[in-house]
Amino acid sequence: MRDRYEEFKQRGAQILAIAPDTLDNARTYFQANDIPFPCLPDPDRTVFRQYDVKSAMISLGQRPGLFIIDKDGTVRYAYLGWQQWEIPSVDETLAQLDAL
Repeated sequence: MRDRYEEFKQRGAQILAIAPDTLDNARTYFQANDIPFPCLPDPDRTVFRQYDVKSAMISLGQRPGLFIIDKDGTVRYAYLGWQQWEIPSVDETLAQLDAL
C-alpha cells in the first residue's frame, strides 16, 4: 500500500494503519519504512478487539485485517487473515474500492 498510496488518494480513499504498539514505537517504524499514511497506535489493543482481530492464540498477538469503511462509518469490506502475511493484494483492495 505504501508504494501505491497515490492510487488510493486518487479514489478519494484514506488509509489508516492501526498498530498494536506505543506511539513512539509506531512512529519509529513508520519513519524508518517511509510510510506516508497515518498510524493509530493501539497499545492496549482496544481497536483490535472492536474489530475482532485479536488472536485467541497468545503467540500470534493479533490477526491481520483490512477494512474498508465508508464515510458514514459502515464497514463495506472486511478481510481477516490468520497468519501475518495473509492480507489482500493492493489490486484486490483497489477493486473493492472501485466496486463501492
